[in-house]
Amino acid sequence: MIGVIKGFRDEFSSRVLSSVKRISKFIGIALIPILYGVTCLIAFWNPTINLGKAPVAILNEDKTVWVYKNNDIENFDFKIGVLTDHNYKSVDGSISKEKAISSAYDRQNKILYTNAGNMQISSEKELASHIFQFNVWDIIKSTLNEKTDKNIKDEDYVFSSPELKEDMAFTNIRYISSQKEIDKQWKGKKYYVQAKIENGFAEYLIQQIGSNLNKNTVPKSEKVDINIWTTFERNFIFGYYLNSMMEMKSALIVSAIENFLGENIPSLISNIIYKNFYKQISYTPTKNEIVRISQNIGNVSNSDIEIQSGKQYVISDAINKSNESSNDVRSENTIFGDISKETTISHDAAKKTNGILTNNISGLLQSQKIQKLAKILKLDFTNSKLLGYILFLNDNSHIVNKYLYDVMHGIDPFTDSQTMWINIDNIDKLGLDKKTEAAIKVIISALNNSFIEEFKFNFKTYLPKINSILVQKTGFSLKLIKPQEVFTSKVNELNRNAVSITEFNKNMDMLAAKNGFTNQIALLNAISNKTIEIIKHKLFDKFDVVNIEIAGLKNGIYGIGIGEFFIIIGLFVGTFMQTFIYDRARRTKKLKAGKWYTSKTLLMLVTGMTQATALTIALSLTGWIAIGSAAMLSVWLWLLFVDLIFVLTIQGLWFLFKDETISKVLVVIYLVINISSGWGTFPSFMQFEFFHKISFIAEFTYVLHGLGSIIYGVGENGFNLTDSLYVMQQAGTLLIFALFFVSIGLYGAKNRNREIRFGSFIGKHVVDGMISLGLVNELAEFTSDRKIFKYNWNKMSEDIYLELAQEVRRLHPFEGQFEWYKKRQNDGVFPPNETDMDIMKRNDDVEV
Repeated sequence: MIGVIKGFRDEFSSRVLSSVKRISKFIGIALIPILYGVTCLIAFWNPTINLGKAPVAILNEDKTVWVYKNNDIENFDFKIGVLTDHNYKSVDGSISKEKAISSAYDRQNKILYTNAGNMQISSEKELASHIFQFNVWDIIKSTLNEKTDKNIKDEDYVFSSPELKEDMAFTNIRYISSQKEIDKQWKGKKYYVQAKIENGFAEYLIQQIGSNLNKNTVPKSEKVDINIWTTFERNFIFGYYLNSMMEMKSALIVSAIENFLGENIPSLISNIIYKNFYKQISYTPTKNEIVRISQNIGNVSNSDIEIQSGKQYVISDAINKSNESSNDVRSENTIFGDISKETTISHDAAKKTNGILTNNISGLLQSQKIQKLAKILKLDFTNSKLLGYILFLNDNSHIVNKYLYDVMHGIDPFTDSQTMWINIDNIDKLGLDKKTEAAIKVIISALNNSFIEEFKFNFKTYLPKINSILVQKTGFSLKLIKPQEVFTSKVNELNRNAVSITEFNKNMDMLAAKNGFTNQIALLNAISNKTIEIIKHKLFDKFDVVNIEIAGLKNGIYGIGIGEFFIIIGLFVGTFMQTFIYDRARRTKKLKAGKWYTSKTLLMLVTGMTQATALTIALSLTGWIAIGSAAMLSVWLWLLFVDLIFVLTIQGLWFLFKDETISKVLVVIYLVINISSGWGTFPSFMQFEFFHKISFIAEFTYVLHGLGSIIYGVGENGFNLTDSLYVMQQAGTLLIFALFFVSIGLYGAKNRNREIRFGSFIGKHVVDGMISLGLVNELAEFTSDRKIFKYNWNKMSEDIYLELAQEVRRLHPFEGQFEWYKKRQNDGVFPPNETDMDIMKRNDDVEV
């Protein structure tokens, strides 16, 4: 053990502590893991939150139009259309309101011509108050964050959007309205996401909506779209902007419809439900009637209430009786109707319940307003699964009825053991596959006809399972709904069945408050918002006015997208590894520095070309051939060019310093810069600002841009001028890097060549060596009286001055040692083989 410790001491003191340079190298090597690990960790800390920094352009070819809009929300009557002349040619949007009215309004017949049909308008005054100039850009701009400086033109302002989803918002949106600039930028290289509004889009969209609302037949306009475009080309990760595009698409269409209707859709639905709800549930008796205690409360004496003729009440439930002569309130005048066990367990429970809620669900499909809303939203009840779900809901409305009864009577539904029948008469209309449908029929039949009461369907047994599925599918739990009694009346608190309309309204606000809402309207808004949020992506696609194109989608797989980055790293590291098998030695006599350096470059370049060719062949065997032969050929040529750049870069740094270790550490540092900032995984603008700035000096940035243009441009479209020019632009930038590194390489080669010939590239050191050896003639030839450029390096012979070089190295060793180490006795150095000796000679002037 003592011998091991002594060996370690000698190694550590010799290779680490013997000089300042060795200590510096040790510290540098120790910091390499930090340099690579921590730099990349910070660089890729959380870039996805900055996806929205991508340059986005909204290209507007559409023109302003005059629009008439007059909505009667109460009667669900919406009049919308673009003003036209009697030939249905749109009125010029740039003319005055008076001229627009003159062109579109038939004063004699009081008819307004629009692209959504002719409208009867009673007066010109009424017309004037409901028309306005409209441009689709106004819709889009309304969905974006408001301008902070209204004086800046839209074309000169950088817009941003609200969050489209969690941590996702566009913050670099430009608006372009010039046709010349649109033609230049569309599907170009500057903007990563582009939305082009085609000319005539406003007219087409308004006609789509207006023609669904108006009964008149009009000539259909040619289909016009908003085209949203993005590409895998700039960076692979941007191909996955698709989800964000869907968010943008939905936001645009929903906002457009809201703008035309003049109403927020969820609020509109809430108001309709609220107003109609109270109209439907309230009951005004024509004679005094008796309301018995609520059916599930039990038998309590003195609990009956007499409701008075002509006053409005809200009644919870009543037994469904056929005896019309009875003075008891009838079930069809109560919200929940007959919710007794005898009714809910029968096979036609939904019909027997005979309450306002179940009867209204039954009438959903016949409702004129529902049908009109469906028409607005372009829903076809007759040819969709939606019809099946509504029918299934209708067949089992008594179950929904009983659940709401529990909640509104302060009863926890999860404790309710009352058995109920499940009706599956219309299960075939749900669009299930035959095996699933058959299995469900067997299970439901077993539940309905079970001899064991506990096996039959009831909330206590089955609601926890249903809730678990609901949480898994939607993230919503029924347990979040807090029950609250809303049928307690001051007239008789024992009754818990009938309240005045005022009491019910107040109690409903209490129910909403218990569930965390300000009032019942806020609760309805939340439900409506959630419903629209769930269905809007599928629902508003039916308007089919927004197209999404993702260039490069065909080749947008990880093996190709992320593969680009790994390929370039492999080529760089492969070039770097050449510095470990080749050396900087000069093997040809009387060879000047430039020619010597060039010969070394050619050696590395030939090796690199072999590497690039072998790499291309290997890629074609791993599935990359899918990008096409034209793209594959272009990839090979690009990799050959890139290899040239890497050779010139690495060799320039390799020759820069006498100590190869320092040069190689510089190469590693530059590699880390390229990996962390070179657009390999994420665009640099998604990273911290420091990495974005240094990305401009990272060769990987331009290499990957060129390679991406080949894979996703040439790979999909074949050879084309746009991608060829872009690749040439990236190549031009890389040649600037090459010129820089060749310059420093030639400078380093000149100094390394002088070290080989004279022992040092510092003239003063060479003079000291000549004086020490008494080389009078050489000294006179080498020195001059000039104040700058005092040494005549070029006058000296290209021979190697071996004796002089050795003397210079003796007088001025590259690595000075500490005095304590010089005095120390060592056993000597015994290299195991010639390779070790060769490495030691190349890296050290002093044997340690």
